[in-house]
Amino acid sequence: MKIIFTGGSGRFGKKFKDQTNIKNILYPSSKALNIINYNSVKKYFLNNKADIVIHCAALSRPMSLHNTNIEMSIDVNIIGTANIVKICKKYGVKLIYFSTCYVYPCTKGNYKES
Repeated sequence: MKIIFTGGSGRFGKKFKDQTNIKNILYPSSKALNIINYNSVKKYFLNNKADIVIHCAALSRPMSLHNTNIEMSIDVNIIGTANIVKICKKYGVKLIYFSTCYVYPCTKGNYKES
């Protein structure tokens, strides 16, 4: 079984990689797997034939990025995730999606999971 782990160079990805000893996990760089480019995602998936994707690639603290670079935040966190979902569906790859409180740290507002 082959697994692709997106966001392997991020906070969670680094910890996951350091603290697990799971074989057959690929941790592609954002250059090798550019999630905001549909064709890059498709090419990477076709070349690596994964069974599972653990999707952790995202910009942390997007609320502050919305003030300075909303396009980047939307591209990575929304478009990038949509590209991963589309390709997983197209090729029958199981998708495991993670998010963290880094996205919405609950410093203001009344956030709830429901």
